[in-house]
Amino acid sequence: MHRYAVVAAAFTLLAIFSGAWVTSIRAVPGAPLAMERIHLAIAAFAAALVAGLSLCLVLSRLRLLGWGLLAVCLAEGALGQTPAAIAHAGLAQILFALAVAAAMRTSKRWEAGPDLVFDQGWPSLRSMAVAAPVVVLTQVMLGVAFRHKAAGLTWHIVGAMVTALMILILGMGVMQAYPKHRALRPAAIALLCAALVQVLLGIATITAEMLAPDNAVQASVILSTMAHVGVGAVTLASSLALAIQIRRNVQRPVEEEEEAQRAAGA
Repeated sequence: MHRYAVVAAAFTLLAIFSGAWVTSIRAVPGAPLAMERIHLAIAAFAAALVAGLSLCLVLSRLRLLGWGLLAVCLAEGALGQTPAAIAHAGLAQILFALAVAAAMRTSKRWEAGPDLVFDQGWPSLRSMAVAAPVVVLTQVMLGVAFRHKAAGLTWHIVGAMVTALMILILGMGVMQAYPKHRALRPAAIALLCAALVQVLLGIATITAEMLAPDNAVQASVILSTMAHVGVGAVTLASSLALAIQIRRNVQRPVEEEEEAQRAAGA
């Protein structure tokens, strides 16, 4: 089931790439219609895989994740048949993040059990773990709104700075507090790397659009936009993966005191 979840996540990401392509070439006469057919085919196959994965998760007693994945998949398919392009693009990112969570949840490394450590310092990593995916998702939605001409670039740039700062604080905080943790360290590195690549792609995309002639769609703009959208989805999924690992492995300081009291009583 882990391998199946990886394949489902991969095709979901491919659908996101193809959707970004459709959006990027909307100014080219005739091109959006042809690419939209390809996008619909990829998205339909990805939806079938995700629906099957949802059923497997429910049958394997991972009901909450399974039903959540299925609900987002159905909502995504329904919105794909309407003009609600912003919601459709945003839900695709959430769907990919949940598919990645399913792949992580069904992996052998997860079955090895948690490696418990205690929260250190302020702000609490457990609190930041809850906030980080929300901040990244907000930034993703600002990017979606900009691509669909519903918001200006300024909001997206400001959001990028806030999001990058939060990811840096969270990722480096995990790396400093638990440098050898078998689950937290890889998850933090993945999020930091995804965020760095995303920032560089954002700069490349803006630069390519500024250098492109008026009313012209160049390959550099299309490719950089597709990459930026795709890595944005990876960043969101990485933030959710790290959040799950923190909530699973990092205990509150009060729990440490209770453990010490129980040990003393014994």
